[in-house]
Amino acid sequence: MLQEFRVDNFKSLINIVFAPKATNLLLGMNNSGKTNLCEALRFMSFSSTFSLDRCAEGCGGRFGMTSFALNKSAIDFYVRATATHEGEELVFEYELTVSPPGNRAGGTSVSLDREVLSVTGGAFDRTVLLENVSGRTRLRDERDSPMRPPRYYVETTAPTDATMLQRLYDAEASPRASLFKRYLSGWQYYDLSPAAMRGSSHKPDERFIAADGGNLASVLYSLKTGDERAYRRLLQATRTIEPSLDLINFRTGYEDHVFMYLEDRDANRWSAANASNGTLRFLALAYVLLIQPGSGPSPLYLIEEPENGIHVGFLKTLFDMVDHSAGRPQLVFTSHAPYFIDLFDEHLGGVFVLDRSKGHTSITQPNVDEVKARLDEFPLGEQHFREMLG
Repeated sequence: MLQEFRVDNFKSLINIVFAPKATNLLLGMNNSGKTNLCEALRFMSFSSTFSLDRCAEGCGGRFGMTSFALNKSAIDFYVRATATHEGEELVFEYELTVSPPGNRAGGTSVSLDREVLSVTGGAFDRTVLLENVSGRTRLRDERDSPMRPPRYYVETTAPTDATMLQRLYDAEASPRASLFKRYLSGWQYYDLSPAAMRGSSHKPDERFIAADGGNLASVLYSLKTGDERAYRRLLQATRTIEPSLDLINFRTGYEDHVFMYLEDRDANRWSAANASNGTLRFLALAYVLLIQPGSGPSPLYLIEEPENGIHVGFLKTLFDMVDHSAGRPQLVFTSHAPYFIDLFDEHLGGVFVLDRSKGHTSITQPNVDEVKARLDEFPLGEQHFREMLG
């Protein structure tokens, strides 16, 4: 579970500290920095899987990554997270510093300056598992006792176009570092697009909804053919918004494509192309919240504006699908909708307000006791509208 995330000099984010709970809500005006914070978290997740250039392209591009308000070339990231390994509760700390292009003479790529992964728990006390300074790396062989001297590190060199965490492959020698890599790579981001959700591209056995929902048909086809019980559970949930829905079926036989259609009790069919935006979004989010398997320990899911296209009467139904218990995905929502914001009156510790009135993003948490005292007169969404949350 993510305990703390810090980022400095990423777009509008200057020295930002974000300490999320199990279920969280980011509030703020347009252009306040909510999406920038999500993109900073995505960059961290991508860095465990892809080259740094690809990480940047997935978060808005390699150029313009840094804040125009700072005379600083590098971007600093920090993650503190907990996970369990063989019954031991571990605390990981990961520091990453990168320099984007435009900040170095002739540079066109994002370059790694420094990364350090350490762990605390059991016999380990802030023990460095991995260190990489401009391509000079050392990696701890975790099969050795952490009390032994530093000569038990494996030292080598690596290109600076990716993190050493991304290159980590020997899970037997580095089980804890590999656990953190799986955790970080399991973070998911969703900004669902109605046009994309009507797509038909297909890969066998897809289980994770893409960021824009473009593989919705493919994922639901894999669900129906692989787990009939879970498919029926999803179908039942979707009948909340489409009471006449009887079946979700698929037309196959095309290379790399599967076509989804919905069917009512009178055997009338309509394709995904003719389904409403709200139905498709509800279907995708219900899958994410109810069915989608976790990837690694307690992954982080970032969900942008889930209310888009969904009738306000169904937002509570959607929110009630959230499992707030330990071990379930940690959730971060962004929203502008008062009716969705109102649903967080039992999760006030996870409400964060972002503001950019001074040229860069600041993040604050409302005083929980003060917010509670006002709830009878002003619902949470109304308090946000009246700028009473900070």
